[in-house]
Amino acid sequence: MEIFRGQNLIEFTERFKTDEDCLMYLSEIKWANGYKCRKCGHTKYQERKNHSRTCNLCSDTESPTANTLFHKVKFGVRKAFFMCFEMATTTKSLSASQMSVRYGVRESTARLFMHKVREAMKSSEKYPMDGTVHVDEFVVGGKEDGKPGRSYDSRKKKSACAVELTEEGKVKRFYIQKINDFSSKSLRAIFEKHIAVKANVTTDEWKGYRPIMKEFNIMGYVIMTRDFD
Repeated sequence: MEIFRGQNLIEFTERFKTDEDCLMYLSEIKWANGYKCRKCGHTKYQERKNHSRTCNLCSDTESPTANTLFHKVKFGVRKAFFMCFEMATTTKSLSASQMSVRYGVRESTARLFMHKVREAMKSSEKYPMDGTVHVDEFVVGGKEDGKPGRSYDSRKKKSACAVELTEEGKVKRFYIQKINDFSSKSLRAIFEKHIAVKANVTTDEWKGYRPIMKEFNIMGYVIMTRDFD
Protein backbone atom coordinates (compact mmCIF):
# COMPACT_ATOMS: atom_id res chain seq x y z
CA MET A 1 0.00 0.00 0.00
CA GLU A 2 3.00 2.31 -0.06
CA ILE A 3 2.02 4.04 -3.32
CA PHE A 4 -1.18 5.28 -1.67
CA ARG A 5 0.73 7.18 1.02
CA GLY A 6 3.01 10.20 0.88
CA GLN A 7 1.45 11.83 -2.20
CA ASN A 8 -1.16 14.51 -2.70
CA LEU A 9 -4.16 14.02 -4.98
CA ILE A 10 -2.68 16.02 -7.87
CA GLU A 11 0.51 13.94 -7.88
CA PHE A 12 -1.47 10.72 -7.69
CA THR A 13 -3.82 11.76 -10.49
CA GLU A 14 -0.92 12.72 -12.75
CA ARG A 15 0.80 9.39 -12.19
CA PHE A 16 -2.25 7.15 -12.71
CA LYS A 17 -4.24 8.56 -15.62
CA THR A 18 -5.41 5.22 -17.05
CA ASP A 19 -5.90 1.55 -16.17
CA GLU A 20 -2.77 0.96 -18.23
CA ASP A 21 -0.71 3.11 -15.85
CA CYS A 22 -2.02 1.13 -12.88
CA LEU A 23 -1.29 -2.25 -14.47
CA MET A 24 2.22 -1.14 -15.39
CA TYR A 25 2.86 -0.07 -11.80
CA LEU A 26 1.56 -3.37 -10.43
CA SER A 27 3.74 -5.37 -12.83
CA GLU A 28 6.83 -3.38 -11.82
CA ILE A 29 6.16 -4.03 -8.14
CA LYS A 30 5.14 -7.66 -8.57
CA TRP A 31 8.19 -8.69 -10.58
CA ALA A 32 10.70 -6.21 -9.19
CA ASN A 33 13.02 -9.09 -8.25
CA GLY A 34 12.56 -10.94 -11.53
CA TYR A 35 9.91 -13.18 -13.02
CA LYS A 36 9.41 -16.75 -11.83
CA CYS A 37 6.53 -18.87 -13.14
CA ARG A 38 4.07 -19.65 -10.35
CA LYS A 39 3.52 -23.15 -11.74
CA CYS A 40 6.84 -24.49 -13.02
CA GLY A 41 9.38 -21.98 -11.70
CA HIS A 42 10.75 -21.08 -15.14
CA THR A 43 12.21 -17.57 -15.44
CA LYS A 44 11.76 -16.83 -19.15
CA TYR A 45 8.55 -15.18 -20.33
CA GLN A 46 6.69 -13.19 -22.95
CA GLU A 47 5.04 -9.93 -21.88
CA ARG A 48 1.48 -9.28 -23.09
CA LYS A 49 -0.25 -5.98 -23.90
CA ASN A 50 -1.96 -5.81 -20.50
CA HIS A 51 1.42 -6.40 -18.79
CA SER A 52 0.58 -10.04 -18.08
CA ARG A 53 3.48 -12.48 -18.40
CA THR A 54 3.32 -15.89 -20.10
CA CYS A 55 5.83 -18.56 -19.19
CA ASN A 56 7.94 -19.73 -22.14
CA LEU A 57 7.99 -23.27 -20.78
CA CYS A 58 4.47 -24.15 -19.58
CA SER A 59 2.54 -21.23 -21.16
CA ASP A 60 0.92 -20.23 -17.87
CA THR A 61 -0.19 -16.59 -18.03
CA GLU A 62 -0.20 -14.46 -14.88
CA SER A 63 -1.71 -10.98 -14.75
CA PRO A 64 -0.30 -8.10 -12.67
CA THR A 65 -3.49 -8.15 -10.56
CA ALA A 66 -3.35 -11.88 -9.69
CA ASN A 67 -3.15 -12.48 -5.93
CA THR A 68 -3.50 -8.76 -5.20
CA LEU A 69 -6.32 -6.52 -3.97
CA PHE A 70 -7.18 -5.82 -7.59
CA HIS A 71 -7.70 -9.41 -8.72
CA LYS A 72 -10.87 -9.68 -10.84
CA VAL A 73 -11.96 -6.12 -10.02
CA LYS A 74 -15.03 -5.52 -12.19
CA PHE A 75 -15.19 -1.72 -12.05
CA GLY A 76 -11.71 -0.86 -13.32
CA VAL A 77 -8.26 -0.89 -11.77
CA ARG A 78 -7.92 2.90 -11.82
CA LYS A 79 -11.11 3.37 -9.82
CA ALA A 80 -9.85 0.78 -7.35
CA PHE A 81 -6.53 2.64 -7.07
CA PHE A 82 -8.31 5.89 -6.26
CA MET A 83 -10.53 4.20 -3.68
CA CYS A 84 -7.37 2.85 -2.02
CA PHE A 85 -5.78 6.29 -2.16
CA GLU A 86 -8.72 7.91 -0.39
CA MET A 87 -8.87 5.23 2.29
CA ALA A 88 -5.12 5.42 2.92
CA THR A 89 -4.88 9.22 3.09
CA THR A 90 -8.14 10.55 4.50
CA THR A 91 -8.45 11.35 8.19
CA LYS A 92 -12.24 10.92 8.12
CA SER A 93 -14.35 7.80 7.97
CA LEU A 94 -15.55 6.92 4.47
CA SER A 95 -18.77 5.00 3.86
CA ALA A 96 -19.59 2.55 1.10
CA SER A 97 -22.46 4.80 0.00
CA GLN A 98 -20.04 7.73 -0.45
CA MET A 99 -17.67 5.59 -2.50
CA SER A 100 -20.58 4.25 -4.54
CA VAL A 101 -21.67 7.73 -5.60
CA ARG A 102 -18.17 9.07 -6.09
CA TYR A 103 -16.95 6.26 -8.34
CA GLY A 104 -20.16 5.04 -9.93
CA VAL A 105 -20.20 1.52 -8.51
CA ARG A 106 -22.83 -0.42 -6.60
CA GLU A 107 -22.85 0.18 -2.85
CA SER A 108 -22.48 -3.55 -2.18
CA THR A 109 -19.48 -3.68 -4.52
CA ALA A 110 -17.88 -0.68 -2.82
CA ARG A 111 -18.48 -2.21 0.62
CA LEU A 112 -16.86 -5.52 -0.36
CA PHE A 113 -13.81 -3.86 -1.89
CA MET A 114 -13.40 -1.49 1.07
CA HIS A 115 -13.44 -4.48 3.41
CA LYS A 116 -10.60 -6.06 1.40
CA VAL A 117 -8.63 -2.80 1.57
CA ARG A 118 -9.08 -2.49 5.35
CA GLU A 119 -7.85 -6.04 5.81
CA ALA A 120 -4.80 -5.29 3.66
CA MET A 121 -4.07 -2.10 5.61
CA LYS A 122 -3.88 -3.91 8.93
CA SER A 123 -0.37 -4.16 10.28
CA SER A 124 1.15 -7.65 10.22
CA GLU A 125 3.75 -6.35 12.70
CA LYS A 126 6.37 -8.18 10.62
CA TYR A 127 7.75 -4.99 9.08
CA PRO A 128 8.30 -2.37 11.81
CA MET A 129 9.10 1.22 10.92
CA ASP A 130 12.85 1.53 10.51
CA GLY A 131 13.45 4.96 9.01
CA THR A 132 12.71 8.42 10.38
CA VAL A 133 9.83 8.10 12.83
CA HIS A 134 7.97 10.77 14.83
CA VAL A 135 6.11 9.64 17.94
CA ASP A 136 3.64 11.70 19.93
CA GLU A 137 0.90 11.23 22.50
CA PHE A 138 -2.36 13.16 22.41
CA VAL A 139 -5.93 13.32 23.64
CA VAL A 140 -9.19 13.56 21.71
CA GLY A 141 -12.20 15.37 23.14
CA GLY A 142 -13.54 18.75 24.14
CA LYS A 143 -12.00 21.02 26.75
CA GLU A 144 -12.52 20.16 30.41
CA ASP A 145 -12.11 22.85 33.07
CA GLY A 146 -9.06 22.19 35.22
CA LYS A 147 -8.03 19.18 33.13
CA PRO A 148 -4.83 19.76 31.11
CA GLY A 149 -3.94 17.45 28.23
CA ARG A 150 -2.20 14.74 30.25
CA SER A 151 -4.59 14.68 33.25
CA TYR A 152 -4.93 11.06 34.30
CA ASP A 153 -8.56 11.47 35.45
CA SER A 154 -9.68 13.27 32.29
CA ARG A 155 -12.54 11.82 30.24
CA LYS A 156 -10.64 12.49 27.03
CA LYS A 157 -9.52 9.48 25.02
CA LYS A 158 -5.76 8.97 25.14
CA SER A 159 -3.71 7.79 22.16
CA ALA A 160 -0.17 7.48 20.89
CA CYS A 161 0.80 7.76 17.23
CA ALA A 162 3.87 6.92 15.19
CA VAL A 163 4.57 8.44 11.75
CA GLU A 164 7.28 7.14 9.42
CA LEU A 165 8.50 9.63 6.81
CA THR A 166 10.04 9.19 3.39
CA GLU A 167 13.38 10.81 2.49
CA GLU A 168 11.35 13.70 1.05
CA GLY A 169 9.57 14.20 4.38
CA LYS A 170 6.23 12.80 3.24
CA VAL A 171 4.13 10.38 5.25
CA LYS A 172 5.04 6.78 4.47
CA ARG A 173 3.26 4.88 7.26
CA PHE A 174 1.10 5.93 10.19
CA TYR A 175 -0.08 3.99 13.22
CA ILE A 176 -2.23 5.07 16.11
CA GLN A 177 -2.86 3.14 19.31
CA LYS A 178 -5.23 3.71 22.22
CA ILE A 179 -3.47 3.92 25.58
CA ASN A 180 -4.73 3.96 29.15
CA ASP A 181 -2.44 6.75 30.34
CA PHE A 182 0.78 8.57 29.42
CA SER A 183 3.12 6.43 31.47
CA SER A 184 6.24 4.89 30.01
CA LYS A 185 4.60 1.46 30.27
CA SER A 186 1.66 2.53 28.09
CA LEU A 187 3.78 4.47 25.58
CA ARG A 188 6.16 1.55 25.18
CA ALA A 189 3.43 -0.52 23.48
CA ILE A 190 3.50 1.40 20.18
CA PHE A 191 7.30 1.19 20.10
CA GLU A 192 7.34 -2.57 20.61
CA LYS A 193 4.50 -3.18 18.17
CA HIS A 194 5.41 -0.90 15.26
CA ILE A 195 8.94 0.57 15.55
CA ALA A 196 12.30 -1.08 14.89
CA VAL A 197 15.06 -0.61 17.46
CA LYS A 198 17.31 0.91 14.76
CA ALA A 199 14.75 3.56 13.68
CA ASN A 200 15.63 7.23 14.18
CA VAL A 201 12.85 8.34 16.53
CA THR A 202 11.92 11.86 17.58
CA THR A 203 9.43 12.68 20.35
CA ASP A 204 8.47 15.62 22.52
CA GLU A 205 10.00 16.19 25.97
CA TRP A 206 7.43 14.19 27.94
CA LYS A 207 9.17 12.26 30.74
CA GLY A 208 7.35 9.05 29.82
CA TYR A 209 9.76 8.56 26.91
CA ARG A 210 12.93 8.69 29.01
CA PRO A 211 12.98 5.02 30.12
CA ILE A 212 12.27 3.94 26.51
CA MET A 213 15.42 5.73 25.34
CA LYS A 214 17.46 2.91 26.87
CA GLU A 215 16.08 0.46 24.28
CA PHE A 216 15.12 2.58 21.26
CA ASN A 217 17.08 5.10 19.23
CA ILE A 218 15.33 8.30 20.31
CA MET A 219 17.45 11.00 18.70
CA GLY A 220 15.78 14.25 19.68
CA TYR A 221 12.58 16.10 20.16
CA VAL A 222 9.80 17.31 17.88
CA ILE A 223 6.91 19.55 18.87
CA MET A 224 3.46 18.29 17.83
CA THR A 225 -0.09 19.40 18.58
CA ARG A 226 -1.78 17.13 21.12
CA ASP A 227 -5.33 18.37 21.74
CA PHE A 228 -8.05 17.91 19.14
CA ASP A 229 -11.55 19.31 19.80
